[in-house]
Amino acid sequence: MITLRSRLVSLSVFALLAFPLYGQGEDEPIWTGSHVYKDVQIHTGYGTIPAGATDWVPTQSVSGGTKQTEGVGLYRFLTFASGITILYEFRARPLPDQENAFEVTIGPYTPTEKQAASWKIDLNTVETRFLQKYPAPFVVKENEVIALEVGENPKTGQKLVHYYVVSKGRPFLRANLERKADQAREFRVEDVELAVFDYDLRRNGASLYRSGGGCSGKYIAIMIPNVGRFWFTLTPPPVEARFEPSALVKDGQLWFRHGEDVYEWLSTQDIVPGDGLFNVWMRFDPPLGGQTFSVAASNRPPK
Repeated sequence: MITLRSRLVSLSVFALLAFPLYGQGEDEPIWTGSHVYKDVQIHTGYGTIPAGATDWVPTQSVSGGTKQTEGVGLYRFLTFASGITILYEFRARPLPDQENAFEVTIGPYTPTEKQAASWKIDLNTVETRFLQKYPAPFVVKENEVIALEVGENPKTGQKLVHYYVVSKGRPFLRANLERKADQAREFRVEDVELAVFDYDLRRNGASLYRSGGGCSGKYIAIMIPNVGRFWFTLTPPPVEARFEPSALVKDGQLWFRHGEDVYEWLSTQDIVPGDGLFNVWMRFDPPLGGQTFSVAASNRPPK
């Protein structure tokens, strides 16, 4: 595993994050999703060092997210309770002269005004010194774990870590079987994920946008410029999340309606496991401005 340490300014409220973190060690990240561009997949996760009990507290006053870039890369950000936002770019490029190897670049990123509005980030609160002194691009092997220490709780010394694995096809993710056996539970319907890759979005039968990328998660979304963002999930979400069972899915096809228009989101692989035609819960968010086509995934309902 490759461990990288950022140069981050002191954050006195670093313990207040947008999601709960359970005791994890470097050898067992919590893997949360995958992002695909053509035949390259970036798997993302997070955890804490050292493993064990943590005093990190979830709160509704902060947020975080991962957005796909053009090409093989991601933007990843966290906004803390103090209002400070850290944001950086992770890119991976296959090396044509080395088998199963990738050149990885990690560095600061300043979003455009349109991106900041879409991601709900205040440009005045972005910490521009984050990752400024990061090392040059480096080479990793396929399925090698990259651990990026993005911050530290000044009271306890416990670190927040972002994890990455780059691969062609589904990655191999390490696991501590004994510890996982103690944490295991029965599989539930709400654990089923939607997955859309190498997709074609059509409106009223005509192709509107094609992409070699994609996403997977319990909640997936697609942004259509000048129309808005559509969120989808298979199981009934909380009432306050404002979803309705108004879409349909079968194999690699997902259908939904907006106004007088009928959309088809077509994936080269099955969007849901199992045979049959299924209802899908959908939520629509109006556009905030001149967004571009993009997809997103989450294990929690959108706010």
